[in-house]
Amino acid sequence: MLAKNVKDRLLAVDPDRYRAALFAAAPERDALHVLYAFHYELAKIPELVSEPLLGQIRYQWWRDVIEEIYTDMPVRAHEITTPLAHILRKRDVPRYHIDRLIHARERDMDGHGFPDIKSAQTYAKETSGTLMQIAAHIIGGEQAKNVSDIGEVWGLVGLLRGWAYYHDGLLNHIDYKELLDFTKTRLDAVKATHNPVEAVLMPAISYAALSAGYVKKLSSSGHNPTTDIVTHGALTKRWHLLSAVAKTVI
Repeated sequence: MLAKNVKDRLLAVDPDRYRAALFAAAPERDALHVLYAFHYELAKIPELVSEPLLGQIRYQWWRDVIEEIYTDMPVRAHEITTPLAHILRKRDVPRYHIDRLIHARERDMDGHGFPDIKSAQTYAKETSGTLMQIAAHIIGGEQAKNVSDIGEVWGLVGLLRGWAYYHDGLLNHIDYKELLDFTKTRLDAVKATHNPVEAVLMPAISYAALSAGYVKKLSSSGHNPTTDIVTHGALTKRWHLLSAVAKTVI
């Protein structure tokens, strides 16, 4: 459903979600890739604009698209909007999830940092958690309504991995060690609560199995959060994804 250039771009900017979706059957795989391409359109806005007002205009453009989709109006032309309209309508995705995702991503335009850890947690849940909730809805399964905390942990790990970028902005009031310890606690709680995971859901959530490895690296005594980039090699990622899907664990 997505043009090849859009898929190639998605693989470059969001490889973990992209590759996890490959474990789904073709219709669900394509739907997940459309969803993640839409999310990337929202997430990249702060990097494209020079002032908040211009960002707000772009987010409003996407709100107008969503209004068109959910009111069965003609949808404006864009490489994402047509496949997105098809997916949201065919899969009966609740609009409040999409509205929440746009609102949460717009928080990136706010020049004020999170006042405390709980605010960072809320942000992670409303961005990464909501995105995973939508993905799980698309895939289906009895546990689909209960995965947002798995996505929340992924979002918290993302904040830690992006500390060099966020510590002077969204995270300027938060201590790295405090956020790391909080994320470890949440990760342990989520693993204890959700494992094993319903097999059908794994294409929508298996990338979360990479979280533990990231946290281990982020906790290393030699890690400098303001300068070091934490990632896994492509083969390591694939092994973790395959293992997670085979064992139905995160």
